[in-house]
Amino acid sequence: MERSRICIFPRRRAEFGALALALIVGCHATQALALSLRPPVLPKDEDYRACPRGQAWKDSGGARMQRARLRQPTAPPRDPALRDNVRRLRLIALHGGYDYQPGNAAVAAAEAAAVAAADAAATAADAAVDAADAAADASAKPARQQASRPPEPRVTPAQARAAVQHLREILQRRPMPGVDEIGVDGVEALWLAIYRDRDDRAQQLRWAESFLETQRRVPGADGHLIRDAMEKVDDLLLIEGRPQRYGTQFDLVDGKIALKPIDSMQAAEAYRSEFERMPLALEICLRERLSTLRTHVPDL
Repeated sequence: MERSRICIFPRRRAEFGALALALIVGCHATQALALSLRPPVLPKDEDYRACPRGQAWKDSGGARMQRARLRQPTAPPRDPALRDNVRRLRLIALHGGYDYQPGNAAVAAAEAAAVAAADAAATAADAAVDAADAAADASAKPARQQASRPPEPRVTPAQARAAVQHLREILQRRPMPGVDEIGVDGVEALWLAIYRDRDDRAQQLRWAESFLETQRRVPGADGHLIRDAMEKVDDLLLIEGRPQRYGTQFDLVDGKIALKPIDSMQAAEAYRSEFERMPLALEICLRERLSTLRTHVPDL
């Protein structure tokens, strides 16, 4: 009686076991991912009505969005070459540029060598399996078809690090380029570069503060970027052991929402009003009613 080919070839037995293990791990990972991707809790109409100025803020959302659209520039960017350069550099930098640590060059080289060795071993194993299949069965499976298109060009780590360095030079400019100079999408690319560059937190804080100062000087950037920048500034200040500035960071203490240490409630309200963000008192009230950190409070 013909035996199963899984039993004939040790490599096939190993592959079958690895596949079964991968399926089990994948099921658990999928469940964990589903739990982590649960949508955040949103405030309801009754929550807005129960908070001071809540209903008025919710009703005026359309007017705020209209004013935000009017603040966006209608003229083309003054420096389209810089705009295109910022967008191009950010895409290149995403290919590993922000993960590079200058002090870990030896570790990075060892990891690269290990990855290369693993790739070579996997290629050799695939070749051995194909050869065994061909020898065991005259009607071996057809050869794999070649890709119909060449692989996409890959960015080397050196190119990614060079792009990061070039972006850092642009971020050092004072004033930092705004929507009038590089357009709305250029400013978005610049903010994403700030957000991803975590090698020096003190420098990242200075860039985030300069980014917000530029938005005060030249309004027109997307409001979500303003909120993201406020949250990043507050988070970095708290990491340094200093109170937050805009009141975007909360904690859960004894089952209740609590605002993390803040420099000045009055100043935070003034900052938010300047950018037409949700009043801090209203956000605190909404978060307290929802009693969870998994809360999304639309501050537009």
